Amino acid sequence: MKKFFPLILFFPVLLFGQIRLPLATQTPPMGTSHSEMMSYLTNISTDSEIFEMEICGKSSQDFDIPAIFFPKRDSWSKDKTTAMIFAQQHGNEPSGKEALLMLIHEIYLNPQKYSFENLNLIFIPMVNPDGNESHKRRNGNNYDLNRNHVILTEPETQMLHNVFHKYRPQVTLDVHEYGFRTWLKLGYIKNFGEQLDCISNPAIPKELKNFAIKNILQPTINSTNERNVRANRYLITRGDFDYFVRHSTTDINDGRNGFGIQNTLSFILEGFNPLIKQEQIWQRARHQLTLIESFLKHCNEESIQIRKLVRSFRKHYQENPPDSIAIVADYTEKFSCELPIILKRTSDFRDTTIVLPDYRSKPEILVKIKRPDGYLIENPSGKIIDLVNNHNFAHKILSSPEIFRYEKFLITGRDTLDYESRDTIIPAGNFEPGRKSFANGSLLIFTNNSLANQIVQIFEAQSFYGLSHYEEYSFLIQDRQYPVYRIFFHNE
Repeated sequence: MKKFFPLILFFPVLLFGQIRLPLATQTPPMGTSHSEMMSYLTNISTDSEIFEMEICGKSSQDFDIPAIFFPKRDSWSKDKTTAMIFAQQHGNEPSGKEALLMLIHEIYLNPQKYSFENLNLIFIPMVNPDGNESHKRRNGNNYDLNRNHVILTEPETQMLHNVFHKYRPQVTLDVHEYGFRTWLKLGYIKNFGEQLDCISNPAIPKELKNFAIKNILQPTINSTNERNVRANRYLITRGDFDYFVRHSTTDINDGRNGFGIQNTLSFILEGFNPLIKQEQIWQRARHQLTLIESFLKHCNEESIQIRKLVRSFRKHYQENPPDSIAIVADYTEKFSCELPIILKRTSDFRDTTIVLPDYRSKPEILVKIKRPDGYLIENPSGKIIDLVNNHNFAHKILSSPEIFRYEKFLITGRDTLDYESRDTIIPAGNFEPGRKSFANGSLLIFTNNSLANQIVQIFEAQSFYGLSHYEEYSFLIQDRQYPVYRIFFHNE
């Protein structure tokens, strides 16, 4: 028996030796290319009984975009929470991709440790293959994908939303990286560790936001810190220490609120990103992996409550859409307070506590409007039709003339909203009521459903989140009349 003992010890190496993590084959580790990822995921899904791979779409430069399902979809259960984790919308932020590949590998090696028995999981490690291959933020069409979740012009974001609508996950996590140079000129490095944040759009139900913070976000941060990986809530910072700091945007054009506005517990993870893409890539990925593991642990533990909460809001909004909807919000002084934070001092690289005087913890709703029954567009362009279809908005094309009571927005000029540290140009004007017959071929979009918040925020002329300030939709504000009518089905 003794002479076989070394072979027995070596057996696990033989068993798993043919499939290696791409980063582990590199000396030094430099980052996984698209071809390396495809080869790895193909091999691991073929060899394993627990993973399934599907090509869910293609990039603008025709790279395949794969998703990994764990467990295989024929083992999924409706009694489990479905969670979708996607990474590298920005091509120069690679550590999230590496973290998901690490997680897949560790599940492959030790599936009992990572059972996540209450979860159906979807992993999309590389949303932006074009940017990954060129080491650039944007895709091959030079578009920032994480600003494309409203107009959905890019194949990569269309792919994400197709997967979302197909599987309706109750939880999403969008993985990114952040820079450290905000206060470098003041002699400090912004090193908050792993930063996690959640839904913030003002139209998303408070109960979802509060649950996200109390039951998932804060426990995840705490357990990540307990594993000796620094973690905090995500903060947007700029300028000097006196300049206000806030949490991430309330806009619905990113991968967090873009899904959150559909009554989803959506989160964003931001890992530390140094000057050079490849620098400390293994450690950066391991740190993100630690938080993702903690995140999934708490989602697994809270699965029953997550499923119950999300399903109840989706059903409630389908049957009872909100009467009024916020279309403008900002992080104002109303919720300002002091915030102590830990920074690294460049003079000696020691951690130092700094008190920021103007921390704005949540946004204030500035404009709300009464929800119309729908929006109508005469002679809709192909762009509008594509947008409605890509978002799965309930709609119809009039097959014969129909009479509706309406309100149309008359444009008198331009306004600038100086919110969230950026200028957003919206049309100025006023509404004029009326009643008329609309011709066949007109597009009618219904708002009496669970996507009412999203539809209203997108189509309202003066919405901070709307189409009117996208360059691709500048044709909407070229004439005196905004060509999207508010429609009301009942005469009042």
